[in-house]
Amino acid sequence: MLPYDRFHFTHRAIDGRRIRLGYALTGVGGRVDFDETLELPLSLGPLSTGEPAARTLLEGLHLAAGTSYWKTCIPREVAFDGIPLSGDDARFWNQVYSLGLGEFFFRNGIDPAGREPFRASGSPAPVRSPEVLRPAFLLWGGGKDSAVSHEILREAGEPHELLTIGRAWLPMTRSAEVAGTSLHVVDRRLDPKLFELNAAGALNGHVPVNAILAFTGTLIAALTGRPAVIASNEASASEGNVLWNGIDVNHQWSKSLAFERLMRGWLARRLTGGPEYFSLLRPLSELRITKAFATHPGYFGAVSSCNVNFRQEGPGSSRWCLGCAKCVFVSLMARPFVDDAAYHRLFGGDALANPGNATHIEELLGLRGVKPFECVGTPEETAAALQLARVARRFVPHGVMTVFNEDVSRGALDPDAAIARVLARGSEHELPPARVAQLDAYLDRH
Repeated sequence: MLPYDRFHFTHRAIDGRRIRLGYALTGVGGRVDFDETLELPLSLGPLSTGEPAARTLLEGLHLAAGTSYWKTCIPREVAFDGIPLSGDDARFWNQVYSLGLGEFFFRNGIDPAGREPFRASGSPAPVRSPEVLRPAFLLWGGGKDSAVSHEILREAGEPHELLTIGRAWLPMTRSAEVAGTSLHVVDRRLDPKLFELNAAGALNGHVPVNAILAFTGTLIAALTGRPAVIASNEASASEGNVLWNGIDVNHQWSKSLAFERLMRGWLARRLTGGPEYFSLLRPLSELRITKAFATHPGYFGAVSSCNVNFRQEGPGSSRWCLGCAKCVFVSLMARPFVDDAAYHRLFGGDALANPGNATHIEELLGLRGVKPFECVGTPEETAAALQLARVARRFVPHGVMTVFNEDVSRGALDPDAAIARVLARGSEHELPPARVAQLDAYLDRH
């Protein structure tokens, strides 16, 4: 462990079109200061930086993004002067820093018990949100899910614009061109000293990225007069990977319904009048989303869900690496719904044909180890996809079907019943009736 035992939230500011977030580690090793930046593009138009709502959401972003730096040493002492927290706020942030970092603690073999760094420090009054002037934001990740959300909104005739936070990765810009809707790219830069600390032996691991995206999106919405930030997180994101030390370790915790509800609760406590945050695809499984996506072949040559394209050090050499659990899972989801030519146009190859991916398939079916620490769905969805592919006579390599048939033969799975469950629109979500009607109308056509 590096010699730093105190973590500080030092400064936060909106300087022109740059958001600056400051942190520091102190201890017997001295002091290390960090400065994270986000550059807001001119395409967003003028910014209302003086709005009280923007100041409140900047505080939220400051705390959310702090997970990247706090995790290096997980100090028990945290200084967050100038950020008032109610009891509910402190509980929320302690969950972000425990459940949101559950995979980090699991992989590093560190019990998160007793490491909740936030305490109540006041009772902040809610502030009024700015006037709504422009369309909602749809968070844009360059993959099939955000493409489906866009098509739902487009077919409903609802104006919206696309928002990417991170970098202008090629899948994001290419898929936005297919969508034909304005894309705003917010360039987010972690402090380089974070990578230096990692090289020196700092603790490292997965952070709740979608919590950071949610707070960044809602801050920018307040700065530009937007009513909502729309995510594309699915039902199966709520299912964790492994139970460990009394917690449900979930790689996708900040994409889960639990986080969405906590985030909406924080917004309701701190702001009056929005912006809202919700997932349009929450009632759907990955399989149902992919079924809908398959009806939009214009995206096939543009999208990617493979994480090799979104690394800090730069993208991979192709849109799909075809060797990771995410590529295998998305290939399984797509296989029942597209013919061979479209399947290869989408992926540029076949992850299912690689014998080296057999372990991923067994893990995705729940037959080996734990569910992969990727944004993948449930074993039931995997089984349903394979059964649908068999019924549709879509080619799946013999080795994959052998594993699947052995799973079915154990008697623990009724694949036809699984299909019915995972293709049904669920009832657990945060969508108002008008949004549900919007979604149902789209599903009837796709």
